[in-house]
Amino acid sequence: MTFSAEHLTVILVVALFAYGLKGLTGFGPALLFVPVASVLFDQPLAVAASGALDATSGAAMTATDPQIRKGREGFLVGAAMAVGTVAGVVVLSFVPSVVAAAVLVLAVLIGLASVVMAQLRGPVEESRKLGSKGGAVGLTAGIIGGITGINGPPLVIYLQRVLTPHDLRIVVTRVLLVSAVVRVLTFLVVEDDIGPAMLLTLVCLPMQLIGILLGSRMSRRTSARTLAAVNSAVVALSVLLAAYNAIWESRG
Repeated sequence: MTFSAEHLTVILVVALFAYGLKGLTGFGPALLFVPVASVLFDQPLAVAASGALDATSGAAMTATDPQIRKGREGFLVGAAMAVGTVAGVVVLSFVPSVVAAAVLVLAVLIGLASVVMAQLRGPVEESRKLGSKGGAVGLTAGIIGGITGINGPPLVIYLQRVLTPHDLRIVVTRVLLVSAVVRVLTFLVVEDDIGPAMLLTLVCLPMQLIGILLGSRMSRRTSARTLAAVNSAVVALSVLLAAYNAIWESRG
């Protein structure tokens, strides 16, 4: 596959903004990157490249941010989420489409209601330990993601209830790093031609790193309430886009 100069220019700008969002909040780049890359190239390539970029961005943030690097909380949740995603994909292959659609509708309603509640309640002022409950939530979020395509938002909704916005950024970066590494390994095993996706990853890498640097600097200057509002906005938009994509695909 060849990449035109016009398409590369567009995707580089998108990578800058998408991973600027990642640097600010710890999650959300696929919300911008995957839809645009799918239109410019194709969806399998976009998803594979997004997974690889999520892994490199998580690794870069972990390597450069002592707060992310020095703790371990979140890695167990990430592993549980990866296992849950595999289970959800298996379940999806057996359940009727009407059941999958009902799960999606329920996930959308719960997600939007949780966003509203989070804004009414305000940001958490003191973080609590995740413990085994965090692992259970990660597993559940993975299963929901495997069935509906919405995996990050359920996790963030829970983390908003137990972590301050800045601690959420730290923990969700660890969680999604584990999940991204598992996704990349899966693509390497399953996909026959991963070369174009890896090439696109390398092309986007410099702009990704610049975006992460700018977003990370911005996060240090952002108040807890503002960061919580940004997190909620990203969750709401993710849920609505997932619902829209599912409806669009069902019509096709």
